[in-house]
Amino acid sequence: MNEHNATGPRRERSTAKPQREHGTSRPQAEHGASTPQLPWMAWQVGERVVVRYRLPDGLHDALGHLTEVNAHSVTVETKRGPVTVPAQTMVTGKRVPPAPPTQRQ
Repeated sequence: MNEHNATGPRRERSTAKPQREHGTSRPQAEHGASTPQLPWMAWQVGERVVVRYRLPDGLHDALGHLTEVNAHSVTVETKRGPVTVPAQTMVTGKRVPPAPPTQRQ
């Protein structure tokens, strides 16, 4: 017996999700890749970035200019001061455009 839903025959849905690299939103390379890439290593000191990271109390964002980058962490100069984000806590991150100019009233 064929099962139907409201729009036609029922289709099986795949529940498999692609594996993700740590700290990126891109799927991981196929099996056999030597080591996972560290996307933040392509960032340059002085660039404006946002890094989302996880702490025991939840997710946090560090938005500002990159002051240090290495395989183990990045440091972002935010409005509230420097924030060092260890690699193992990074969820995602990216380069962002310059901040919009502030308007005086």
